[in-house]
Amino acid sequence: MRERTRPTDGGAPEDPGGTPAGKRGWGARLRPFLAAALVAGAGYGMWRALGGSGHVIGELLARDGAAPWLAGSAAVNLAGLALSMASWRSTVTGLGSPLPWGPTCQIFGATVLGKYLPGPFWSALAGVHLGRRHGVTTQRMVTAYVLNSVVVLLTAAVVGALAAPRVMGDGAWWLLPVALALAALLRKPGVIVRAAGRAARLLRRPVPDLRVADGDLRRAVVWEVLSWLVGGAHLWMIAAVLGAPVTESLALCVGGFALAAAAGAAALVVPGGAGVREVVLMVVLTADLPWAQAGAAALASRVCCTVTEIVGAGAALLAVRWARRGRDTGGVAAEVSRAA
Repeated sequence: MRERTRPTDGGAPEDPGGTPAGKRGWGARLRPFLAAALVAGAGYGMWRALGGSGHVIGELLARDGAAPWLAGSAAVNLAGLALSMASWRSTVTGLGSPLPWGPTCQIFGATVLGKYLPGPFWSALAGVHLGRRHGVTTQRMVTAYVLNSVVVLLTAAVVGALAAPRVMGDGAWWLLPVALALAALLRKPGVIVRAAGRAARLLRRPVPDLRVADGDLRRAVVWEVLSWLVGGAHLWMIAAVLGAPVTESLALCVGGFALAAAAGAAALVVPGGAGVREVVLMVVLTADLPWAQAGAAALASRVCCTVTEIVGAGAALLAVRWARRGRDTGGVAAEVSRAA
């Protein structure tokens, strides 16, 4: 059977999907180098973020019974990352581009690695590039990035109020604003859309087309709140190893981590929010720990988050790549078998 090709304007043949073969070949050749550059840049960002933290982790591991708590800390932080990915997927779905879990893992994993590169736009660029490969337009990916950033910051502010009773005192009445704010976000998710529009205008950027289904946006909020609650427990487990009261420090650590992570995310010029997050965490944790132990907990949290994010995102990217390669190999084998 003759190969189905036809000349294009530039004279290059096209494949049945309409992609010029020459361009497709160059893209395939460059893609591994771009992926390697992204991983190498993220590794450098991790090295910068973790510089000088080795002795802190060594001292933590040397404490009696610390290993199970620290292993659990990494596990719950990975779970929180997965919940955050589900939130991002709900946002993209609400914009009209439902993605299977494979492409979701690939795009989200690349954006996580991108945040460890210096500069505020690498995550967005990685998401746009991979989104286009999976049929999501550039405009829609940018809109998803803006909306998801607003969801992350608003939910972090809501969950962060959990730390208020321990930091500011006066009992549990601080939890009432938490419940009211969360109820408002779920009842009228259009607040998120309006906040995203104002943020774009504040940054002097074109306001994206913010038409998103309310149901999917509500689900994004729920997933992100769960992400903060589950992921923030990693700091509680670290603080418990350092001597914080196990029961009383849970809300403090979960809320404090949400506030600190939001502050780090707002520091766009700092890779991964390094330094900013630690200062906020130390201030919050002094409600239950001496200053030195609060500093150790903040550094250990940085190590835990950085390692689990890069390992988790890298593993997701590799798993998707291997799965695709297995499907391609299986498809070729099936065609050869049919031809025989």
